[in-house]
Amino acid sequence: MPAVEHSWQRCASAYHMDPAQGWTPDILSGAEFRHISGRSAVFLKSAMGEMHHLFELVQGMGLMVLLADPTATILARCVDETHLSVCRRLHLRKGAIWSEASAGTNGVGTCMQEKCPVFLGQGDHWRFCFSLLASYAVPVFDAQGHIAGALNMAAMSGDTTRPYANLLMETLKLSGRRIEEDLFRNRYAGEKILALGPAEGCSSLFVAINEGGEVTGATHAARMLMGWTDDMIHERPNLLTELETSTEISFKRAEKCVVRSALAATQGNVSAAARGLGISRATLYRKLKALNIES
Repeated sequence: MPAVEHSWQRCASAYHMDPAQGWTPDILSGAEFRHISGRSAVFLKSAMGEMHHLFELVQGMGLMVLLADPTATILARCVDETHLSVCRRLHLRKGAIWSEASAGTNGVGTCMQEKCPVFLGQGDHWRFCFSLLASYAVPVFDAQGHIAGALNMAAMSGDTTRPYANLLMETLKLSGRRIEEDLFRNRYAGEKILALGPAEGCSSLFVAINEGGEVTGATHAARMLMGWTDDMIHERPNLLTELETSTEISFKRAEKCVVRSALAATQGNVSAAARGLGISRATLYRKLKALNIES
């Protein structure tokens, strides 16, 4: 996995980390933890329900669920009694900082460093003391497309879950996207939320547009697809104008998804959909014909 290879390279050349050396994390004080928890209050509110749901799904497989903030500090955990000794031994507790620069290759720290899902099985961690730690982790993005934190499933079980790794990772990515969607919809409540295509990876392809068809917000995946920066979104680009300027087939699919979403939001009312997209009804009819969409 490229993400693990990149992490090992950083552990050796950037962090100068001895893999045989034991590790004890920095643990925040009570006051420090309350401060960072307050800073992540919106994220925690959106994530806790999903976190408990995920734990119910995987609890029978011996996995615990952890939530961390952008600094890789553990904010919350869902564990049963069988996890407690492992948690104590590995310091998987609230306030423990699992940054890659400190702990080496690990689920929470590495997935945020790479901005992609990470699975670590037996021997994939840089430090030998984590050799039996199985870890599945995904970054979770906020409403502005920045990393809000990470969602992690872990167990001291070596490779026993590896046969189910793809299924577990897809479940984890779905949970991460649901948290992102909740953050996004709450942030842009009152705006139209449209999809540029089916969700893949850790982030959904959502954009928020106002009554004039101008983009007011976009998820991480949508920003990557469109090449948008914070400054560009601040300028309020018109979504369909942006899509129309590209000849790439992926953009044509995205335009089709946007038009269909707009029609669905207005129960098929072409005039209302055109107003919401910031274009004339005649232009929308032209697009419907070009995209082979029935009105």
